[in-house]
Order: sequence, then C-alpha cells, then structure tokens
Amino acid sequence: MEPAAIRHKNPGAMWPGAIATKWGSKKWVYLNDGTGQGGNGKGNKIATFDNWVDGICAQLDLWRTSKNYRNKRFADAIAIWSGGNNVPAYISYVKARIPGMDENTIMNDAFWRGPMGVKFLQVQAGHEAGKPIPAPDADWIEAQRRVFAGSTAKKAGGAVVAGGGAVVAAQQAGLGIGWIIAIGVAVAVAAFFIWKRK
Repeated sequence: MEPAAIRHKNPGAMWPGAIATKWGSKKWVYLNDGTGQGGNGKGNKIATFDNWVDGICAQLDLWRTSKNYRNKRFADAIAIWSGGNNVPAYISYVKARIPGMDENTIMNDAFWRGPMGVKFLQVQAGHEAGKPIPAPDADWIEAQRRVFAGSTAKKAGGAVVAGGGAVVAAQQAGLGIGWIIAIGVAVAVAAFFIWKRK
C-alpha cells in the first residue's frame, strides 16, 4: 500500500485544520497507526486533498506562515518539525539532496519563492513518505505560484495551471518584466477561450 501522504495527495502529511481547509481539504481520516495522537487511541489524522497542487499549497503555506517555522534557520525549523527525533539524520538527508542548503539557511519568503524552496518541499515530503512524492514538477511550481499570489480559487482550464508554471519559470530565468507580463496576458487569453468553449 502507498504511504498515506501519497494516498491522500497530502505531501506534508498534514492534519486537518485551517490551512488544510483553506486549500480545499474537505475531509480527513484516522491513520490507525497506533500512536494515539489523533484522539480515541486511533492514531494520527491526515487531511485529504483532491489534487496534488492543493496539497502542496497547504504544505508550503504551513511552512512559510507557522510561527514554528517562519523565518527560522533550517536546523531549528526541522528540529521542531521532527519533534526533536533524529534531527542530525534529517538534516543530512536534506543537505545531500539540495545543493547549497545548510543548517543556517533561513526559511523566509525569499527562500520559499525560489527553486530551493520548491526542492525542499519535494525532499521533505519524500523523507516523510519514505519515497518520492509522484506529483509532477509543474504541480510544485504551480503551488508555489498560487501561494504567493494568494489565490485559493480553482483555475478554469489546464492552460492556467501550465501558464502559471510558465510565468514562474520566466521569472526564475531572469526574463524582463515585459516578457513576464506578455506571458501572463497570453495565459489569461487562452484560459478565457477554454472557459468559453465549456
């Protein structure tokens, strides 16, 4: 059986709560893992998402807004995340998979807006699940775009999802603002025509 984070499209393995609900989670389940952490002795809870983008948005939003992690050093944040369990091993796991990241990397909005932030989400989710999360790279980029756009609404048509990734890619490639605006306009026009055909 696949790990719960994969079955529920919840790469952060988040419990139900305000952030999960904000990003579209409407249900949750007990994991029956024997930890007793979910109440009634049933174990942990996990929120369920309809798609990977929503689940990744919730994962990113939690990391960047929670007082436990916001603007902290990576070593301090991961110690809180892991409950202090096997922290050196967790740090080593992440550093081995993300070039340039170290204990003193500050997990602020500049970090989360960049490619290292997206890579961290993928690596951290894979560590928690025990295997890589099968969400495509475009979903991680789209989630990053949505979180920083402050948009929780569903987009009309696949062109917007793909286009959002194109805009982020253009930004990361260092294209000028004129090109980025042109890409954004082209995506909006394409989305309009897709919507009109439905």
